[in-house]
Amino acid sequence: MADKTVKELADMVSKTAIAVQQQLVDAGLPARAEGDLVTELEQEKLVTYLKQSHGQEEKRRISLKSKTTSTARVTGSSGKSKSVNVEVRKKKVFEKPDPEKMAEELAAREQAMIESQARAAKDAEDRAATKKKSEERQAATLAAMRASLGSSKKSDDKNDDISTSVVVKKGGKTTIEVKPKEQPKKKVTATKPKVETAVERKAREVREKEEARLREIETETRRTQAEEAQKRTLEQMRKMAGQYTDQPATEVRKDEPLAEGLVGDALEESFEKERREIKRGTSTTSARGRGRRKNQDEREIKNRKNGLRSSQSSQHKFEKPVEKIVYDVEISEQITVSDLAQRMAVKAREVTKLLMKMGEIARESDMIDQATASLIVEEMGHNPVPVSDTKVEDDLQDAVDERSSNVQTRPPVVTIMGHVDHGKTSLLDKIRETKVATGEAGGITQHIGAYHVKTARGVITFLDTPGHAAFSAMRSRGAQATDIVVLVVAADDGMMPQTEEAIDHARAAGTPLIVAINKMDKPSADPDRVLNELTAKEVVSEDWGGDTPMARISAKTGDGIDELLELISLQAELMELEAPLDGPAQGVVIESRLEKGRGPVVSVLVKKGTLKQGDLVLAGEYYGKVRAMTDEHGKRIQSAGPSIPVEILGLPETPAAGSEFLVLTDEKKAREVADFRTNRERERQLERQNAMRLESMFDQMEQGNVSYLNIVLKTDVRGSLEALLAALNELSTDEVKVRVISSGVGPISESDVTLAESSEAVLLGFNVRADATARRKSDSANMDIRYYSVIYGLIDDVKAAMSGMLAPEHREKILGVADVREVFRSSKFGAAAGCMVVEGTIYRNKPIRVLRNDQVIFTGQLQSLRRYKEDVNEVRTGMECGLAVRGYDVEAGDKIEVFEIQEFARTI
Repeated sequence: MADKTVKELADMVSKTAIAVQQQLVDAGLPARAEGDLVTELEQEKLVTYLKQSHGQEEKRRISLKSKTTSTARVTGSSGKSKSVNVEVRKKKVFEKPDPEKMAEELAAREQAMIESQARAAKDAEDRAATKKKSEERQAATLAAMRASLGSSKKSDDKNDDISTSVVVKKGGKTTIEVKPKEQPKKKVTATKPKVETAVERKAREVREKEEARLREIETETRRTQAEEAQKRTLEQMRKMAGQYTDQPATEVRKDEPLAEGLVGDALEESFEKERREIKRGTSTTSARGRGRRKNQDEREIKNRKNGLRSSQSSQHKFEKPVEKIVYDVEISEQITVSDLAQRMAVKAREVTKLLMKMGEIARESDMIDQATASLIVEEMGHNPVPVSDTKVEDDLQDAVDERSSNVQTRPPVVTIMGHVDHGKTSLLDKIRETKVATGEAGGITQHIGAYHVKTARGVITFLDTPGHAAFSAMRSRGAQATDIVVLVVAADDGMMPQTEEAIDHARAAGTPLIVAINKMDKPSADPDRVLNELTAKEVVSEDWGGDTPMARISAKTGDGIDELLELISLQAELMELEAPLDGPAQGVVIESRLEKGRGPVVSVLVKKGTLKQGDLVLAGEYYGKVRAMTDEHGKRIQSAGPSIPVEILGLPETPAAGSEFLVLTDEKKAREVADFRTNRERERQLERQNAMRLESMFDQMEQGNVSYLNIVLKTDVRGSLEALLAALNELSTDEVKVRVISSGVGPISESDVTLAESSEAVLLGFNVRADATARRKSDSANMDIRYYSVIYGLIDDVKAAMSGMLAPEHREKILGVADVREVFRSSKFGAAAGCMVVEGTIYRNKPIRVLRNDQVIFTGQLQSLRRYKEDVNEVRTGMECGLAVRGYDVEAGDKIEVFEIQEFARTI
């Protein structure tokens, strides 16, 4: 991009020049007029700032993946060759360099180079000065030695070809070196050998004696230095051995090991290696080589005569422990036999044998309780340490609490509770000046919502809970996560079942209660009736001598809302609500849902500390870093303090509503606690499934076949899922049971449709829809997906489906009764009864009963029904008729009862 003016940039992005100027200033660039130029580098800085402000980060790393597939021939164990597909995957990561970091690294490299050059120059100067001082000392020592040689040496200075130098070495020792004096090179000519005179011979002998004396001095000096160095080495090794073995260093004798522990083992190993090398060298070479190496080894051994020696090189390294090791064994409430044996460092069969002696048979994988495990540990001589199953979570909570500080006053958390359609959300809308209730399905709250409102009396956080009977778990969570409960009661409706339930939840949580009598603007409002009904539940108003504040309000007109806020503020001041502002955040999960394009969205309420973007959050069984954080209006924020509700993104799954969340710094600890909670939940689920299988098996054995209504349920949030699962389970009867084979949060997927098809289940969606793939799958399978937005409709439809699975009810209805007056017998037709119809109508094709003395003695069908000589289908009351019973002979005085069985559909 080329340099452009501010005006040109504004035209490119379709904004005003003033807006572009403001963006330049916000990006940290100098202010300029419309006609001023903006360079390419400044344009890049501006684009980077705008991306960061909109939540977009520049991708500085690119990963390239490649995959190649080939075929190789290998030979199997049977000797036959076969083809094997070989897949090679490669991954290359390219990272864009950061100019600022590169500049910093270059500056640091230049600074390091300058410092290294300065150090090198200083070292050279120090070496030169040291060399100069050494030469001066050598010259002074040589002059002193020459002065001490006497007059004999002075006479032979010209012919003397030996020069003596004294070198002062490090450590304060003097070494005398004898060097032949350098003679100037002369031209060699062919002359006769010179005959040595007596004077020259005497001088030569003196020189030889002096050389021998100097060599002896040098040899003695070297030997003394070697002995002292060897002593220092031994002293250092004894000190090291004392440090490793925690024992005071003692004098080393020739018949004792040099050291113990790690140092001793290392020395023993080195001595053994040397001996092996010596032995190998003397046995694998020629005779000449053997002799040379033998002499060399003897010289080395002779030189090491006063050196390191060991007398335990031939002994075994392992030493059996003298005393038994006693362990402190941590025992949880349930522990397997194999884990218990591993903690005591014994084999599992030893623990199994001990259990059998105690009269209990268990395998290695079986669980035993804490008391039995403690007896086992004590019997085997160890110390049992009982611990709780939640020790990992308790330790984590204690560690988080220790880091909290800076305690300050926090805003109160207020929960609005009450019966459905009593005006809870309308009251909150009036306080917040919003219209949430109009957007609810059917005007009924289906989810739990959290809002914080700035009033004249400070910030107040409100939790709005559903009032429907199915949302009892939501109301319970709202009462436990709050400081104050505001109970909304309609003045024209009075106490209702969910009102009483809300009072019970508030009492169970120990939360103060404030009553708001709503709908006072209606003509049918009767607040005295509400007060009387509340008094029956032991909720007495302050006006009547009780301790419960009450306010008469109207969410429609706004009357009495200021009085309600005043009561909330006074109650919060009395409670002295405080929370640490600094340190890791802690709180509770209000709600969680799965959104397309954003993933799991979790609504949380911060109780302690400050939650920041980028923190590592552990919520229930899942953990992850906060990628983004918004308030209840959808506005991006960077942090949230105590009593502030926010929505966070970054967790891998939707945690259960009501779970506590913590901010951690150690990802390893977060993973450990999350895995522990996942395993615990899996074990509980398996236990519930096993119990349900046993109960269902026994029920089927006792009651016979039971019909099941299989359901696949998907909801928008976790709270609604819990409420619906509880409501559906309550619908089960002895004959028809509801079985939810799959449930979850998020849209209906293709796998849900496949599962419903294979298990013949009903697919239900609550405030969610199926994606395109799932719709195509359901259309091809001719499966109906039902969508609901109000909980009433879903529960009613499930009831109707269950009612259709019930066996119909059979009811018996008596149609007519005839008295047998006389029995006529004929050889052609058999016995024929002459009857009088005394009640109802006698039908020919209906079942009958024969009653004698008002007791049923036969049930069957009529063979014929006649009036006079004609066959008829029915005979009414007061008429005579003749009839014959198929397969039975009636007698005079019997009664013929005609009846029918009617079927009636049953409902739940």
